[in-house]
Amino acid sequence: MKKSSLIHSMLFVGVTTVGLSVSPMLCAQNKAADNTNADLTQGSKTADSVAEKHSPSTGTGETNSADKTDSKNPTSLDKNPSTADTDSANKSATKDPTTVTTIDKNGKMDKEGSTHPSAPHRVSDNEFVVKAAQGGMTEVELGKIAEKNGSSAEVKQFGSHMVMDHSKANDDLKAIAAKDNITIPTTIDAKHQAEINRLSALSGPAFDKAYLHTMVKNHETTVSDFRAESTNGENADVKNFATSTLPTIENHLADVKNLESKVK
Repeated sequence: MKKSSLIHSMLFVGVTTVGLSVSPMLCAQNKAADNTNADLTQGSKTADSVAEKHSPSTGTGETNSADKTDSKNPTSLDKNPSTADTDSANKSATKDPTTVTTIDKNGKMDKEGSTHPSAPHRVSDNEFVVKAAQGGMTEVELGKIAEKNGSSAEVKQFGSHMVMDHSKANDDLKAIAAKDNITIPTTIDAKHQAEINRLSALSGPAFDKAYLHTMVKNHETTVSDFRAESTNGENADVKNFATSTLPTIENHLADVKNLESKVK
């Protein structure tokens, strides 16, 4: 009995000793497993965080940076630059003081306040006759001076045409004035005489240039006056005179412009 009890006691002590030895090892293994699980969990959270920061669907990272930049941009995206430029151009055009003006064949201006050197001033039939007579006599005298003082054969020839054509027109005008009892001048007035005196003092190329310039200016005015009378004249004889003489004066203007372009 005692021997059996002793054996049992020894077995119990051995088992207990083995158990105590194994227990710390198990505890260490369990703790290592727990630490590994914790590391895996932390790694998973870190990966999820990184993925979340760089995910394009979340609007973070570079997308947020771009959004912030756009929100600070002073240029609004809904403002159309081309529209703004157009509006600016329209405002500038509205303020532009330059006005385009057209003049019809009768010399009438289509916009108030516009001027043109050849725009006619409507006068009565009698006033037209007086003005045409003064201009005609002046052209004849200047033509005679051109025949003598001109240096170019073309200028001399043009002066000769002025003498011939305007002498005929003057005679026709005198006949109409006598028929309709209209008083016309028989001498040149001070204004036109001053023009004659100025050109008669010149000669050679200087005369050619000054004479042609004067002829262009005078014929532009004369053509405009004759057009107005041809369209709006009330006296039938005077109106017919303007209409029949107008083509000759228009030819004079075209010829003298061509000559002037050749003189430098």
